[in-house]
Amino acid sequence: MADRTEVPLSADEHFPASLLRVTGIYGIALLLALVLFSFHVVVIFDVIGEMLRYKEWLLEKLGPHDAGKLLLLGCFFALMLAHMAEAGVWGLFFRWTRLLPSITEGVYFTAASITTLGYGDVLLKYPWRHLGTLIAITGVLMFGCSTAFLFVVLQSVWQHL
Repeated sequence: MADRTEVPLSADEHFPASLLRVTGIYGIALLLALVLFSFHVVVIFDVIGEMLRYKEWLLEKLGPHDAGKLLLLGCFFALMLAHMAEAGVWGLFFRWTRLLPSITEGVYFTAASITTLGYGDVLLKYPWRHLGTLIAITGVLMFGCSTAFLFVVLQSVWQHL
């Protein structure tokens, strides 16, 4: 009988996940990224667009200075809630797939990734590491859209001052 010796796993090698599970989770993650980006577009164009419809009324009632502050603050608040909701959905995804032990840890990992802060104190194991990259890329795009939109709102406010 041949003597089989156990070879210890290195830090990058873990018990292999099935190809079906890996493909399924990455597919769901890509779909989730698209859905969340669509949600972000809806927040920008529909929710905040609805707020901006009241710009003339606010200018008339509050004057340009206070109306501008209120509009900018409202847009910032709506975008902040959208980003927090998106991190929450990713946190639920990580808990549902059992890639992280809790929703709060999933939200924390997502927030660190989506802002490209990346502390590195919460990490996904192999073969799931690329999900952090996916979240970071979509986060940069969503924060870029939010920033561009706030800039447009600020320009609109400055025109009335």
